[in-house]
Amino acid sequence: MTVRVPRASRRTESGKSVFVTRSPDETEALGRRIARGLTVPSVVLLRGCLGTGKTTLARGIAVGLGLEDSSLVNSPSFTLVNIYQARHPIYHVDLYRLEGERDFRSVGIEDFFGEDGVTIIEWADRVPFAARSALAVDLDDAGGDTRIVTVSKPIRGKHKSLK
Repeated sequence: MTVRVPRASRRTESGKSVFVTRSPDETEALGRRIARGLTVPSVVLLRGCLGTGKTTLARGIAVGLGLEDSSLVNSPSFTLVNIYQARHPIYHVDLYRLEGERDFRSVGIEDFFGEDGVTIIEWADRVPFAARSALAVDLDDAGGDTRIVTVSKPIRGKHKSLK
C-alpha cells in the first residue's frame, strides 16, 4: 500500500504551511515529513480538539525520528509522559489532564522540554508560558478522516521559564 505524503496546500504570509490529510495514514506520513525538519533539541506543540489526530501525528514524528516500533506510541493521558528511544530520546507529553500552571509545575513537565531529544506535547494549548523555539502544529477536523494541519515556524530564542 502506498501512502501519499501531503504537500503544503498553501503558505500563509506569516510563514505557516497548511496541509490537508485525508486519512490517518496520511496524517502519520505528514508526521514523518515534519520529523525530517527537526533538530535536537526540539519541541513540537500539538494543538487540536479531541480526535483530530494529535497522537497519530506524534506517531509519525516518532517513526520519522527513528523509532522502530510505531505500536509503542500511544496517548500518555494517564502517565503524562511516555519516553521512546530512537536516534535520540523522544518525550511524548499529554497535558489533557492538567488543570493549570500549578499542576504543570508540580509534575515537572518543563524538565522534558528538548533537553537532549525531541519533546512532542499534545494539548499544548495548556502550556502556561510561551514556548519559544517550538514548532506549533494545529490540527482541525474537516469532516470524516480529513484534517487541516497548520504548521507554524518556530519562534527563535529560549522558552520563557516558569522558574
